[in-house]
Amino acid sequence: MSDASASHFPRDYRSGRDAFVAICGDAGLGVTTRMHPTARDTNGRPLFLDVASIGARNAKKALLLISGTHGVEGYFGSGVQTGLLRRGLAKRALKNAKIVLLHALNPFGFAWDRRVNEDNADINRNFVDHVHPPANEIYEVLADAIAPRTLAPPALRKANAKLGAFARVHGALALQEAISRGQYRHADGLYFGGARPSWSAEMLQDVMCEELVHVERLSVIDFHTGLGACGAAEMMTEDRPGTEPYARARAIWGSLVRSSVAGESLSTPLSGTIDQAMATWMKGKELTFAALEVGTAPLRQVFDALRRDNWLHVHGGLDGPNARAIKAEIRAAFYPDTAAWKASVWKHAEAAVAAAVATLA
Repeated sequence: MSDASASHFPRDYRSGRDAFVAICGDAGLGVTTRMHPTARDTNGRPLFLDVASIGARNAKKALLLISGTHGVEGYFGSGVQTGLLRRGLAKRALKNAKIVLLHALNPFGFAWDRRVNEDNADINRNFVDHVHPPANEIYEVLADAIAPRTLAPPALRKANAKLGAFARVHGALALQEAISRGQYRHADGLYFGGARPSWSAEMLQDVMCEELVHVERLSVIDFHTGLGACGAAEMMTEDRPGTEPYARARAIWGSLVRSSVAGESLSTPLSGTIDQAMATWMKGKELTFAALEVGTAPLRQVFDALRRDNWLHVHGGLDGPNARAIKAEIRAAFYPDTAAWKASVWKHAEAAVAAAVATLA
């Protein structure tokens, strides 16, 4: 990958946003900015969700590109969005079609190097009926081991032993699903789906109403990191093999498409996802949704980074002696800042977007 391509990837949320807004201006694209009403970055500055649109406003066909759903994963998606615009994405001739770029769906998580938002909520588990949220009984049993209140070695050994015992009996995938499916009772825990609709969830629906209300055929790529071998890629779908949405995804992205609900994917089934919300919002229309997931580090390393970051923000305090190391750890778990990784994931993203854009013709 050239040095110019490597430069697309930001050093932090602020530089990523500045680069995105700047290239939109250079490309003649307007940017609709939604400022978070309460959350601020680490220096007390406002946070923003920014949207740019290419093509006909009343288009019937569209591609939506989302970055930063899981905050700290935004380095990847932000870099891809900015890089594609620098390489001429806005010059694509689209008849009755449009491309919408949503930058930093969860700006708080991006700015603070957290996967979650300002309420410790996972945006991609947040789209549920919060009066009657889904149950996750196994998380209830394992909650104290998944998100321990202390990082003292004896306590961690005890917690790890409990998780290991469960995995030996029920299998590693069952443990992964119990941890990551989403839970709605432990606001101080991991993969908390929130107690109410998040600002990010509300803004996503607002973007759908503002930018995509006329669309009859919508493809979506949501950029994610953290699962899989370093630099590898998978197009994750929640549609089952044999269904029309799955067939459409396969026609666009080929063998990279893997169904989480059918056991093909690195991900186990999840609750309250953007995929599920959009399927409801697009009912009666054509939706092809996939998360482009690129690998970063071994699953245990990623889990430990999430666990330690959760402890830091819930129990430890950002002025503690371990804070700097923990923040560096979670950033690295979701953003390996190396030339080799960037080269690999850029290639995957560029190809995935090109394949989706081709369907707009």
